Order: sequence, then structure tokens, then C-alpha cells
Amino acid sequence: MMKKTTLFVALFCMIFSNLIYAQTENPYQDFNPESLKKNKDYTKNFAPNNFSTKILYNCMQDMVNAARAQYAYLPPMKTDIQLDSTAMMQAIYQAQKEEKTVENLPPYRTTEQRLKKYGLGTHGKELTSKAKATLGANEYTYYDVCLELIRPMLKNVKTAAVLLDRQYTYLGFGYEFDKYMKSIYASYILANDRTFNYGKPVGMPRDLPYTRTKLGLAGYDEQLCKKCMSERGLEILPECLSVKDGVVYFTHEDMKVIRKLIGKEGDAIVLDFVQHSQYNGDGTDQVDQDRPNHGFMSKTISYDQMVADNQATGKKTTKLFSPIAEVPQEIPDNADYDINIIIIKDGKYVCRDVLKKNVECKNADYKEPMYFLKDESTIKAAGEWVPVAETNEITVTIPFDDKKLDYTLDDIKAYFNELEEPAFVVEKVDLTACTSFNYSGNATTQKNQKRRAESMASALKKQFADNTFDVNIKYDDSWEMFKQDLVKHPEYSDLAVGTKEYALSQLKYNNGEIAKALENDYLKKERRAVIVLHIRYKVDGENEQPFTVTKFNRSLAAKNLPLAMAIQQYIMKEVEAGRYGASAVSGLEIPNQKNYQPLLSNRVYMQAILDKGVNNTTANAMLEVSKLSGATTTSTTVNQIAQYNKVMAEVAAAGPFADMMDITNRQANIDKLYGYSQLPQDKVNDLNLEFQFQIINYLKTAPSTTENVTLLENTYNKIKEIRNPVMSSWKNAYKLAAIFMRNNDFVYAVSLMEPFLRDESISNDFLFSFISISAVREELYMSGNFTLAVQMAQERDAARLCGLFDKLPVVIFDNQEVKKIIFKNCK
Repeated sequence: MMKKTTLFVALFCMIFSNLIYAQTENPYQDFNPESLKKNKDYTKNFAPNNFSTKILYNCMQDMVNAARAQYAYLPPMKTDIQLDSTAMMQAIYQAQKEEKTVENLPPYRTTEQRLKKYGLGTHGKELTSKAKATLGANEYTYYDVCLELIRPMLKNVKTAAVLLDRQYTYLGFGYEFDKYMKSIYASYILANDRTFNYGKPVGMPRDLPYTRTKLGLAGYDEQLCKKCMSERGLEILPECLSVKDGVVYFTHEDMKVIRKLIGKEGDAIVLDFVQHSQYNGDGTDQVDQDRPNHGFMSKTISYDQMVADNQATGKKTTKLFSPIAEVPQEIPDNADYDINIIIIKDGKYVCRDVLKKNVECKNADYKEPMYFLKDESTIKAAGEWVPVAETNEITVTIPFDDKKLDYTLDDIKAYFNELEEPAFVVEKVDLTACTSFNYSGNATTQKNQKRRAESMASALKKQFADNTFDVNIKYDDSWEMFKQDLVKHPEYSDLAVGTKEYALSQLKYNNGEIAKALENDYLKKERRAVIVLHIRYKVDGENEQPFTVTKFNRSLAAKNLPLAMAIQQYIMKEVEAGRYGASAVSGLEIPNQKNYQPLLSNRVYMQAILDKGVNNTTANAMLEVSKLSGATTTSTTVNQIAQYNKVMAEVAAAGPFADMMDITNRQANIDKLYGYSQLPQDKVNDLNLEFQFQIINYLKTAPSTTENVTLLENTYNKIKEIRNPVMSSWKNAYKLAAIFMRNNDFVYAVSLMEPFLRDESISNDFLFSFISISAVREELYMSGNFTLAVQMAQERDAARLCGLFDKLPVVIFDNQEVKKIIFKNCK
């Protein structure tokens, strides 16, 4: 059984790697913010020997901000003269050397050294670029220059990641031309509040609330720390800490988990004791941002040391319960402090801080509606159809009562009330009063018919009292009808083939003997009123929908499929817009036959819209429709939309997974959809995403086997691969973010929510959840979006914001704007 299950997981992974659509191209390489051209200054011609420094500077700032807004949903960056000076120093050096480089001459070889030269801290990144300074006689604008400078940085994935990094909120920009003004060299300094190191002490004061030496620790090494930065399991470490009687204990139920996280050679942790009093509302923070720590540090602590000091009892115990450090004596007993964990690699390199968490995630259990696709291609529509006030003729036959000469509204209204017609206006009426042929030429009969016809005309005026029309009265002796009925009569067919006079004489012969024989079956029904209503249908307001539905049904009854499809396309648009209701869908009379499968499918599509998403009823209805054609148009051509709708219905109506193979088979059906060019990629992604949700929900209660753990990890990775750049709604983004929060993938959760942060309709729960998860990682809480979220939260619910910040790590006050908001509004 183990081998079979493992095989299923392997097959699932193979399908994932081979069939899933993946974005392989650099998404930033075609950056071209056309909206900036609305600034007339930016479209002015640029010349290196005669240009405006202000326009160039502003254009470059706007260009960077446009890229960050478009690709990372970030607010505009701030500027600072010290950063500009640092950038200018490197730009001048590049121009002199005529070489694009981030290195300079000692003692200012590195970016950090140049930042210090201008009184700044070491937290910052530098990018450089080069572009043509002129195109000779050809037009070359400020916009063109800036675009040429920024594009190389965006085309390179590594430099693009720096330029779009959310943790940077300041931009320094400097530029210089080479000796012959053929090229322009630029430097960009990306920084945040930590770069300014507001709390760095002047001189060497005593009693600082942090460890002043680095204890042999070295700075961040990108190669060594890369995996550590993305390791989600490290997020559990702060939860393992507890303090009793001044001793810090590390506790975990399974030491194997801890060994996997920090048990490799050279791995260690350092505790960083940060007192809340180190941050003040007046700006006099006591934190040196150039150090790896914020507060007092412990010595390095390795996994082997924890195991050696393990106080958990039992020979085969897997539990870890170790005293790992003492609370520094310098911290007062009544002080509030956090214990952050610094992750060390290769014995000395500081890779990241792991902070205590207080993640809020309320009311995120939201189901995003799923919808079918409409099929408008299988049956080619007869052009675009719109309802117009068409004319028509309606014929109504009312038999005459031989004993009645005067007809009232009550006598005729039933015949017209039974008409299955949409609303109409009567424009003219033709009324033919018919007698039976045997009374042809009878004066008394003619007088009676006239009386009947005129009374009936008066009744018609009352029946259609809202209309103005004339009634044209005619009389008929039913000779043509008589011939038609008698031509096949076994005994009297000769009356139909002879002359009118002959037939009439035979009916009167022998005291009307033949007429009496024909009375009940033939002559009686000839005495009638034939009323032809010349009408024009109403298509205004509420009259439009029933007219359109009737038009569709009659077109389909006439087997005019192209016209029926054109009308249905119009109905779908109206349903989508919310202008047509349930009767527009239920009123469509479509035979349950293969030829009509696209029309049936579209009817279910519209019902799902009315139901605000696919449910079990519409899913099962679509599955029934799919049986008609097997989701194919011919034996060799796949009806791609029908196939999508079938798979969608299977996902929506599916019950619990039977086993791993069931999951694999269902996944394979979804993955096949990626090979269909007619299907919108984002719709297939949404369907696939919904299926991944089902897998995650299934695994919540499934046994924690190796196969299930592997499947869960693969599912998370698959979601990252297939999700659309922006989710379909903030609610769906919040729902998915909540799933990744539970998996400790906070950076990804934030990336899901950021595109919707400026959406005024987001809930308070969404907003406060965003704040709480951003407080987990430095690159998140230093971002401009974190600041924006705090500002919004303060305006919406200041009390809740203050309550939340009481539970968050104090180092988030490295973000100076956030600190000002909290210190101003919270006690």
C-alpha cells in the first residue's frame, strides 16, 4: 500500500510539473508607463548640454514609483538629499571610468562606506545603470532617457527584485555624463528608516540598552542565507521560548523538528532581548541599526547544546526542554521586553530575525463564486441581435352562437386572454363575419351577421381599450372552407368540385336534407368570426424580457439555430448585467438533444449567474448537458468550453476524495485544460485553485502520513504556480492568504493582499490581519504598505489598532511613521 500511495504522489507531482502553465518570461521587461507622458515636461526634448535637472530628477522618481506601483502595488518613495548625494558620488565615479559599477575607490569602495560618508547607516541597496545621453538629431525626451535607464534594471531578475523590494521606502538618485556626453550614468540608493539610524548614540555613552560588541557575528551573506530567508519552519521558534525565574527555556515536543531547522553544522541561534522602553515617541530611540541586534544578546546557542542540556526525562524521549540563556541582568525586573531570535549560519553569519507572532485572521472563510463559461462559438450566431418593436398578425376565431346576435366583452375576452403573446399594441383589426355556406345569400342571415359583427367590433374596442385602432368588417359565406372540407367526403365530394350554384341548390334540395346531414360536422363550424389583429410588440422597459424570450423560443421552434444563438447572446448579456431575471432563463424552451447542447449549456451558465455562483444544482445540470455530446463537436475536435464546464461541474459537485488516485485523476482532468488555447488562462487557474482548496480541506482531517505531508507541500507550491497575478476579489485574496498564514508563509500571504489594500470595500478584519502578519518580518513592517495599513486602521478603529499593537513585537517601531501614529494615538 505504501508503494502504491507513493506512486500516486509521484504521479501527482509529475502532472504538476509537466502540465501546469508557468510564467517563464520576465514580467517586467516590457515596462512602459505611458501615463507619465501626460506630464508635458517629460515629453520635452532632452539634451545633455541643455536640460532641466529638476525635470530629469522628477521624471526618474516617477518612473521608479510607476514600476513599483505596477508590479509590487507599493506607494511612492520618499526622497532625501543625503541619499541623493551618495548616489551622485557613485554616478560621477562611473562617468569618469566610463563603466557601470557599484564599486568605488577606497575608502569608499562599498555602498555602505559611501552611506556612512554622508552620515547614514549601512542599511541600503544600490543599483546602477547606463543609457545613451542623446540620439543625435532624433527625438529623445526626458521620458525616453529615464525609461532607458530603468529598463536594464527591470530586465535583470535580481536587480528588479531590489528595485521592487517592498522594504525600501526612500530613493536616492544621482547621474552624470561621460566626458563626451554620449552616455549618462546613474546610481539609485534604496533605503528605509533604518538607513538613517536615528537612535545611534553620539560618542560612546555608558549604560546603553543593547550589546555594544558584535560577539564575533558577521553581516548577512546572501548565498548562505538564501534558503534560511524562505524557511517557513523557523517561524515556530519564538513559540518554543519561555521564561521562568530569569532563565529562558526552549521547549518542543519533537527534537527532530528542531534539528531539521537549526541542527546543521554551523547553525545556531542568538537571543535578542529588546526592551519596549528603547523606543520613544520623541524620536530618541536607543537602537543602533548598524548592529545585528536591537537589544542585549545572548551567546550563540547550537542545537547540540540544547540536546546536551535537555532536562526532558525518559530514555527514549523526543521532547526538548532545555535552559538556553538567562535574562540579562541589565533588564529591570518590571521591564517589558521581547525575545527575538537571530538565526546564525556557518557559525557567525547573521541571516534573519525571527519575531514573536500575534497573527489575526478573522472571518476569512469566504467562498469565491465560480462560474461556467458561455459557449458562443459552437453555433455561429446570425450577427448581433437586439430587440425591436416588430409587427405581427394574430388570428383569433370565435364561433357564432346561433341564438346570440349581440356580443359583449364578456363573450370574447376569454379568447384573447388565452393568447400566449408578449405585450403588444393593436394597430388595426380585420373582422370577417362568416356564415355557413348553406345560408349564402340569405337576407335574414346577412342582417344577423352584420349585427353580430358590429357588436363584436364594439367589444374588441373595449378589450383593447388602451389602443386606438379601426375595425375593418368583412363578410364571407364560407364557400372556400366548404370546398376544402367536402373534397374528401365519401358521399358528398361532388359538391366541392362543382359550381357554387350547384352546391347551394343541393344543400337546399328536399327541404335541406343534405344540409341537415352536414350540419354538426361541417356547416356549424363555418359560422364564425375570424379576427386578425395587426399588432406591434412592446419592447420598452419590463416588456423587453418576455418579448425576447418568446422570440428565442419561436426561432428555435423554427429550427433557426443561428438566430436563436444571436438572441441567446443578447439574453446572456442582460442576465450578466442584472437586467433580466429568473424567468428569462427558465422560460427558454430548449429540447434536450445533442444539437442544442451549446444552448442548453448557456442556459445553465445563466442560472449560475442568477444563483451567484455554481452550486450543486447547476453543477449537476451541467453534467447532464455534457452527456449529450460527450463535450465534443466531432469525433476529433474537442469542444473546449464544454470540456471546461464539465470539469468545473465535477469540481463543484464532487464529494469527498476516495483516495490519492482519485485526487490524481481529478487533477489530471483539470491540467488537460491548460492545453486548450480557446480557454481563458485565468479561468483555468481559478478552477485549479478551487481544487487545491479542496485538497487542503481534505488534508486537514487526513492522517499525517509522509505522503499526505508531501501532497500538502506540493499543493501550496502549486497554488503559487497557478494563481493569477491578482486574485479576483479581496475576499478571495484574504481567504487564500489565511491558508498561507496557517502554513507560516507570511510573505506570500501579504503579497496576495497588497493589491487590494487601497480598495475601500476591504473589511476591517482584512486590514488588521494585514497589519498583524506584516509585523512578523522586517521586509514587511518596514514597507510603505504597512504604514498605509496602519494609517487606514487608525482612521477606521483606533481602539482596535492600539489593542493589536500591544501584542506585536516592539521592533516594528523601526518604521518611524508607524511609531508616530501609535505613540500619538495609543497610551
